[in-house]
Amino acid sequence: MLSLTRTATEVLLIWLAVALSIGITLAVLMGRRGHNAFEWFLIGAILGPIALPLAWARTSSEPAALNREIVDAASGPGTGPVDVLIGIDGSRESETALRTAVEILGQRIGRLTLAGVTEFDYGSSQARADTERALESLRAMAASASVSAPGIMMLSGRPADALSEHALRDGYHLLVVGRRGRGASKAILGSTAARLTSAPIPVLVSS
Repeated sequence: MLSLTRTATEVLLIWLAVALSIGITLAVLMGRRGHNAFEWFLIGAILGPIALPLAWARTSSEPAALNREIVDAASGPGTGPVDVLIGIDGSRESETALRTAVEILGQRIGRLTLAGVTEFDYGSSQARADTERALESLRAMAASASVSAPGIMMLSGRPADALSEHALRDGYHLLVVGRRGRGASKAILGSTAARLTSAPIPVLVSS
């Protein structure tokens, strides 16, 4: 009886170790692809190996999600030669980034687009509500921008990757972000700004 109890305990511990390992692995892999890392950790930790086909099914259908964009307002042509994409996350630093870009470039701005970034896991009602709140914030910032007809849009994925890929694909000349985003109050550079320092496009990091 003691042997059976010990065996059951060992099996349970092995299952827990495997489930936690899968949870951590999915959190890292799915997080890097722009999904909610914590949610995928929970899915992996609770379901164990059963979570692997779920993750595979999600990533196998991602080509469309990689290019997911919500264009709330198209950018006007502007008057200048420099097309600017500004990453906005609702932080005070991103508001400063917008003002800084307008002050520095002035009439040299061509297209000016304000872009927020959401995760791929956008099907829930909470995700839709968060996206709408983000769009409302972008509209308010666009209304305060001293440029003609700024664009407003939401991208999906990891912020640094989504912003740099969209800027390259749509021919923007400059990408502007705040030095520290929301939740990075003690960092010299927030994670998005730090990742963009090696982006294949000129980046202005505003303090």
